[in-house]
Amino acid sequence: MRKKKISLLVLILILFNYFSAFFIINAAGADYTLDINENDIFIWKVEKLDQDTYESIFFPEKPGFDEDDSKKIQITDIDKKTDYWRIIYYLWDYTDDTEDFSNDADDERSKKIYKDPEDKGDDVFSDADPMGTIADMWVVPTPFINYIEEFRDEFDHPVITVYVDDSSLIAKYGVVTAEYEIELTYGTNGILEKLEYIDINGDEFVEIVLQREGIPGYEIVLLYGIILICGIISVIVWKKKLV
Repeated sequence: MRKKKISLLVLILILFNYFSAFFIINAAGADYTLDINENDIFIWKVEKLDQDTYESIFFPEKPGFDEDDSKKIQITDIDKKTDYWRIIYYLWDYTDDTEDFSNDADDERSKKIYKDPEDKGDDVFSDADPMGTIADMWVVPTPFINYIEEFRDEFDHPVITVYVDDSSLIAKYGVVTAEYEIELTYGTNGILEKLEYIDINGDEFVEIVLQREGIPGYEIVLLYGIILICGIISVIVWKKKLV
C-alpha cells in the first residue's frame, strides 16, 4: 500500500511539473506567434447597444450596427513577413439576418498584425482614428498577455491612456467633451472575445461578443491533460476496488 501511494505521488508530481513547464514556457516565450489558421471563421454579435449614448459621444457619427446584429470573418490567407503577418479575410458586415452569411462576402480585406508591440503602438499613434484602430484589434499574437502588456508599456499618446487588466486591454480617451474607454478581452489564442464601450460614468453602452471559434492549441493540450489525469485516477480507483 505504501509503494502504491508513493507511485501515485510521483505520477502526480510529474504531471504537475509537465503542465507547469508548458504554460510557463508559453507565457514567457521570446517570440510571438499568430495562433490562427486559414479558413478559420469568427462571428461576433452585438449583445448591447445604447444608441443615445453612442450618438452623444460620437456625434454626428452613427453606429454601423444595431443590437442583435452579427458580423462574420473568414481567414483566407496568412502571409508571414519579416515584421508582421498580412492576413487576407472575407468580411460579412453586420446584419440581423445571419442567413446572409451563406451568400458571398460583402468585402475582402487585409490586415497587418505586427510582430513587435512597439510597431503596433506606432501604427495606432499615426492613425487618424487611434481609438478605432485599437477597437479593430480583433486578433493579436500569442502569448497575448505579454503582447498587450508590451503594447501598453510602449504606447504613448497625448489623449489616450492604455492599461491592462487581467486578459483585457483597456484604452481610455481623455478628451473632456467625449471621454470614454474601450475594453478588449482576449482568449488564449489572441482572438477578441468581447469588445465593450464604457462611458464616463462607468456604464457600458456597447458590448460585442464572440459567438463561435475553434478550440485553440493551448486549450487542446489542457483538455488532453485533464482527460489523461482523469483516466489515470479512474484506473487507480478501479484497481483499489479489485483489491
